[in-house]
Amino acid sequence: MENEYGEFRSNWKVLIAAAVGAGAGVTGAMVYSLGILINPLSDTFGWSRAEVSGVKTFLTLGFVVTAPFVGYVADKYGVRKIALVSLGMLSLAMLGITQMNGNIFVYYACIFALSVAGCCTTPLVWTRGVATWFVEKRGLALGLTLTGTGVAGILVPIVLGSMVDKYDWRAAYVLMAVAAALAIIPASLFFFENGRQPENVDKPVSPTLQLGFTVSEAFKSLRFWKFAFSFLLIGGMISSLMIHLVPMLTDANMPRSMAIRIAGVMGAAVIVGRVTTGFLVDRYHPPYVAAFFLAMPIVGCVLLSGSTLPIWLVVVAAMFIGLAAGSEVDLVPYLTARYFGLKAYGKLYGWVFVFFYAGVGIVPPIFGRVFDINGNYDIALQFAIGALVIGVATIATLGHPPKFS
Repeated sequence: MENEYGEFRSNWKVLIAAAVGAGAGVTGAMVYSLGILINPLSDTFGWSRAEVSGVKTFLTLGFVVTAPFVGYVADKYGVRKIALVSLGMLSLAMLGITQMNGNIFVYYACIFALSVAGCCTTPLVWTRGVATWFVEKRGLALGLTLTGTGVAGILVPIVLGSMVDKYDWRAAYVLMAVAAALAIIPASLFFFENGRQPENVDKPVSPTLQLGFTVSEAFKSLRFWKFAFSFLLIGGMISSLMIHLVPMLTDANMPRSMAIRIAGVMGAAVIVGRVTTGFLVDRYHPPYVAAFFLAMPIVGCVLLSGSTLPIWLVVVAAMFIGLAAGSEVDLVPYLTARYFGLKAYGKLYGWVFVFFYAGVGIVPPIFGRVFDINGNYDIALQFAIGALVIGVATIATLGHPPKFS
């Protein structure tokens, strides 16, 4: 036991630097800002709910087209340098977007460019660095790494919501640009891979980096495709619920300030989901742990389908969605490393990332379109329930992970 937790005593600085980078990166604060900005952008430029929600597609498109390349570069050259460069580029891109003129297609193009600029600030990069330092407690370590995005989930609705109310939507992007720039400091000081420390950064020596499947071997495995398919469905549904939660609540006549506070509760649940999932997958059968947490949004959808709900039930629904959102982002890197090893971790995570973010990019605009047509989210919620059932059932049948030696 002392040996296992000794990993944390030796490597906590790497973990903290990665957590800060994940929170400030393009899949951290940026993603959580989307729901906060839907109404202000709609009001400012006269865009429909579906048009504003469509920004998620272009953000995701940047992830999808760059993920295999990022995975290749991370495996070949390491993650430290690309993370530092990408944080700087992301900061500049966020500042640039404040100059948008109100044309929806210009906004889409800016978001796509921002996504490409920040493509090396995704969990793929941060988790690869952390995974090389942790073996016995890898699940917990990855969960703690990704609490950075959970912290962003708590702070972004409150801080950005206040900034937007006091100034305008541009203030949100300026603040996120500052956060990305500041994240460069801990990343430059502490974020190294095991086997790629400063003195031998181009010469990987850790044996853990040489264990596991090649890309071609993984692609021949049914397990890989079940894994990718399940997270395509689950990622799309949970992302849509997170993005549309605030508009969903304000449409139900809840004050915007209250809806934003409930979104903050969801961010807190993300942190709990990440840490709890990481702790449990180190001890119990990973697919069953995954299925338990990823089924929680089904309950959330059922609760949100009610015509009138007491506040406490809305909070429960937000918590269930947040717990699953925390789990899914933790589970993708953990299951990739556990089932396929670190030999081609970056490339394989990159391909799973493509499937995951395909769902994340496609489904939220569909939710927005359903609202525009029907004036409510009832049909979208029913669709989400069905898709989540299929995704959870698929991941529950992954079987026992192989042992690499």
